[in-house]
Parts: sequence; structure tokens; C-alpha cells
Amino acid sequence: MNEEHAPDVSSAGPPVETQAETLPVVNAIIATAASAALKRGTGQDVGLGVIAALRRLRATAQEEAGLAVVVAIDTVIRSRLLAENLTRLRASGAPPAAIVIPTPGRGANAAAAIFESAADSCLAVNAHAPDNGPLELAVYALTGQLVQQFGGTPAWPALKDELDRPLGGHIPVPTSVLPIEGAPVH
Repeated sequence: MNEEHAPDVSSAGPPVETQAETLPVVNAIIATAASAALKRGTGQDVGLGVIAALRRLRATAQEEAGLAVVVAIDTVIRSRLLAENLTRLRASGAPPAAIVIPTPGRGANAAAAIFESAADSCLAVNAHAPDNGPLELAVYALTGQLVQQFGGTPAWPALKDELDRPLGGHIPVPTSVLPIEGAPVH
């Protein structure tokens, strides 16, 4: 009567990828997006593209899983920003000043499109993972990329305002940075 029964594996399907298999993929997606975006714009434009990717991840998480996951994503972002600020404080002895989120340049829309595509790829990897590890890594890595491209950390309220903007559409680029009439934009 106390026999141990082996679990029924007949309906288990293919093995689920482990975190060790999916995490390098997420890192490669983000690194490739950063490289491609830097070919089309400045570091500030790339930083704005990273914000677009974070916005896409948050919006999709809210749609699929609810507000609790968005709060978790925001916590990862804030924690990474805090860690970056503490590292800079320890290195310099002075509290770092918050970086102002820059005005979009002519490469901002290209960077946004590249990073939104990268976010979609990270979401696809996450969909096949046993947990949300790839999503967490994507948010963490994108936040690090944001700090790297901006050369510091933006103030959380300003970044949160950017993340809360509606999804879709183009980043409004001032006409003063656009190429002269008749010149190709891409």
C-alpha cells in the first residue's frame, strides 16, 4: 500500500529550457540591439531606445500578468539605479547628480524600434522559460544599458514618467535635429 509511484511523464512534452540556457540568449539580444542602435544614433538616442524597451516590457507584463508584475519590474529598475548610485558614491565620495533625460536626437526613433524589437525577443524567450528569469534579466540588463548610455542614472520620477507614457508611436524628435529637407532619414 505504501508503494512509491513514479510520476507520469507520458504527457510531459519536451523538456523545458533551464535558466542557464535562456539567460545568455537575453544578454546577446540586448548587446546586439545596443550595437545596432549605436550605429544609428548617439548614446543618448540609444538610452531613449532602452526606455522604449522597458516601456514595452512593462506594458506587456501588465497586459498579461497584472499590476503586481509591473511593480516588480519597477522594483528591479529602482534597485539597479540605487546600486549604480551607491557604487558611484563609494568611488567618488560625493552623491551623483541625476541625469536629465535627454531630448531625442535623429537616431532616437531607430533606437526605439531596435530596442522594442529586442524587448519582444526577450518576451519570447521568457514565454518558453519555466519562470520569469529571462524577463527579470532583461529588465536588469536594460537598466544597466540605460545607465551606461546616459553616463549616469536619471531621477526615478522622471524615468517613471517616461515609462508610463502610452506604448507605440514615435518619440517626438525636435525639427532642429532632423536632416535637411530631401536627405534620407535612415
